[in-house]
Amino acid sequence: MEEGEFIDNIGKQVSSSFDQNIPKGDYDETESIKSDNYEDFKQEQKDEFSFNTFFEKFCNFSSKYVGGSVSIFKLFDKEIEKDIKEDIEISGVVATPKGVISSSVMVIIIGLIFSFPFVIFNSLNFMIFIVMTGFAMSIILFTYPAYLSQIVKIQAQQESLLAILYMTIYMRVNPIMENAIFFAAEHLDGPLGRDLKQILWLLDNEKVANVEEAIQYFIPLWVKRNQDFVKSILILHSVLRQGDKENQAKIMDKSLDLILSSTYEKMKHFSHDLQMPVTLLHTFGMMLPLIGLIAFPMVSIFMSDKVNISWLFFGYIVVLPAIIYFFTRRIIAKRPGAFSTPDITNNPNVPPDGTYRLNFGNNTYLIPVLPVSIIFTVILILPGLFHMTFNTIPAMIDLKEQADIQSKNIPVPQSLQNEYELPSIIKTLTIPMALGFGISLYFYLKSIQKLKIRNEVIEIEQDLGGALFQFSNQFTERIPLEMSIENFVEEYQTLNLEKKSIFDFFSATLNKMRNEGLNFSQAVFNKTNGVIIRYPSVLLKEIVWIISEGAKKGSAIVYNIVTKISIYLDNVKKVRELIYDLLTETVSSITVQAKFLSPFIAALVGSLTLIIIQVLFKMAQQLDDIMKSLTMGGTGDAQNFFSTMINFTKITPPTVFQVLVGIYMVQTVILLSMLSSGVESGFDKVSKDITIAKNLSFATVVYVVVTIVGTYSLKTLIEAGMIT
Repeated sequence: MEEGEFIDNIGKQVSSSFDQNIPKGDYDETESIKSDNYEDFKQEQKDEFSFNTFFEKFCNFSSKYVGGSVSIFKLFDKEIEKDIKEDIEISGVVATPKGVISSSVMVIIIGLIFSFPFVIFNSLNFMIFIVMTGFAMSIILFTYPAYLSQIVKIQAQQESLLAILYMTIYMRVNPIMENAIFFAAEHLDGPLGRDLKQILWLLDNEKVANVEEAIQYFIPLWVKRNQDFVKSILILHSVLRQGDKENQAKIMDKSLDLILSSTYEKMKHFSHDLQMPVTLLHTFGMMLPLIGLIAFPMVSIFMSDKVNISWLFFGYIVVLPAIIYFFTRRIIAKRPGAFSTPDITNNPNVPPDGTYRLNFGNNTYLIPVLPVSIIFTVILILPGLFHMTFNTIPAMIDLKEQADIQSKNIPVPQSLQNEYELPSIIKTLTIPMALGFGISLYFYLKSIQKLKIRNEVIEIEQDLGGALFQFSNQFTERIPLEMSIENFVEEYQTLNLEKKSIFDFFSATLNKMRNEGLNFSQAVFNKTNGVIIRYPSVLLKEIVWIISEGAKKGSAIVYNIVTKISIYLDNVKKVRELIYDLLTETVSSITVQAKFLSPFIAALVGSLTLIIIQVLFKMAQQLDDIMKSLTMGGTGDAQNFFSTMINFTKITPPTVFQVLVGIYMVQTVILLSMLSSGVESGFDKVSKDITIAKNLSFATVVYVVVTIVGTYSLKTLIEAGMIT
């Protein structure tokens, strides 16, 4: 078939309505597939396509009250409505373009309504903030389907590679397309997995004549998600028209090579396009706001009547992180789907989400992570919290009351002057330190056990290619499967590879076969004590099943199958390593920013703020003394000149700045860690959690050390300069 004809076939549009229901149940891979749990699957689909998210409910609600306004929808071009409809189809959101547009209009109306009382009370700042928040939420709601469709595309692209790999591996043993689709669908739970299950239901219930017609139903949707998957599956489907085994092998190789090469090309473009947005986000969203804090003491000194510290807190701790989070998620959503992480949800050793499994003697305890982290944070934060509550805040309130009563600047009391000293800085430093270590502890305990189990699975899957190649060499002499395993184990022992997980698997299998008199299949797949239970790798399980089934057809068949599978896995591993090489520079740069650069700059800002205020304070005191000596001759109120120009009663104490900068540092590191993990692993929760835990704990240490050392050094330097 020519390339042009091939693309034309991909673009065929088949319009037909059909029920989107398919059962999921146990199966026998050697027989034709029939479904038994149709009612259960129907209920799952019903739950999935109900209004079960806030966005969907809000769109439905807004459509009823705003959707009737024709004039609003005239503002939107038909192409925009068409794009929204396509995003809704891809993402699976239960909404309409009318509902999405209505929701974005509704939230603006709500913002205007809530801002009206502030107009009455002449609070212009709050009114502007609420109106701007309404417009920002409107943009988020309007673009949410597009954002969600990008996530679904990533999930579908990640599943595409696994789907083609599973189907190719299966068709090496049994070239039946329906069974190969079921083989892949049984282990895919994302959007593509659901599509493959629906294909099987169409076939089982005779909604379509054959698998080719069923695939055609989904081609328009698949082309929107991942066109290369469509090409690969159509190439794979052409195996059915080939009687020659050699030609079948070439077709299957081409199908997998196509999806691998396309994945690599997409990631290459993504890594190149990533540099600019990451640099802009870090510079304008994180570094410049931190550096801008240095100027705030000067602003608060000379513009004390116009600057409100509460707005600074709100802007840096709420508004700015929200904006950065929005753009960070959008950057991650542009990441092409590559390799999904192993699914370990069915592993019996994985603790429930939000718990830590603690083994004590013969007993196992599930420790809730959140309460432990909160208690740890509260214990660390107490010194700073007590100092702020009983020293800083009362001194600020008392000073403000005195200034209001006397209607002029008054000397800064000793209680507030203490806020400029290093002991006070160290006490309030415990607030960001407690938040940093407490959040790190939460994410660490939440993910470390899952990460350990998953890394074991990843190690097995990465070693499978080389291990299978060595394993396949045993079949060249046409020896039984059990003896091949024994030779393989001995070979690994000779090479001192006993620490490899793949060695443990085959060694445990061999021991079970010898001690219990079981065959290979029984030793591995026994439901109560099979070896595969300890190694919850879907890829390992299915490859071992393929070997077990192939062994029934003879050593020569097993040799060909295992050799080809090892080549497939090696190719997948090579592409995976190439992709990681592409992303290494960007990920390393973001990690350095999160671990060192952000906390270092934040600590430096806090130290410089203290020194700037302290220098101005001491200068004002010395100038006041000079003016007092000059006014003894009768110059009247000249002594109040500097105290009028520089109002120290309204300057925010450096301890308060310390808390502000520290909290913003914690937020910055978390957001950078999310970006780093997202670039490397996509929307993977375990990877995100452990990245946040590691980066934040290290960054907190850097921040605390640099703050203490920097403040002490600068303070000593300034005092020495003033004395001389």
